[in-house]
Amino acid sequence: MSDQAVEILITNAIHTAFIKYPEGDGGPNLDYEWIAPDQSTHIARAILQDLAANGYQILKKVAGAR
Repeated sequence: MSDQAVEILITNAIHTAFIKYPEGDGGPNLDYEWIAPDQSTHIARAILQDLAANGYQILKKVAGAR
């Protein structure tokens, strides 16, 4: 999995979390778009940079590997 693919995966997870689990009670009057996709990208990049700076690496699990 390329670095860009990992970034996109994390970005989508962050953005989805903010849409599915917004602040408040989840009522019908909430603005579910309160975080822009570019903000999710910024957060994802910061996470990846911090992980790399601390010696962590994201690897894709190979099918059948333990």
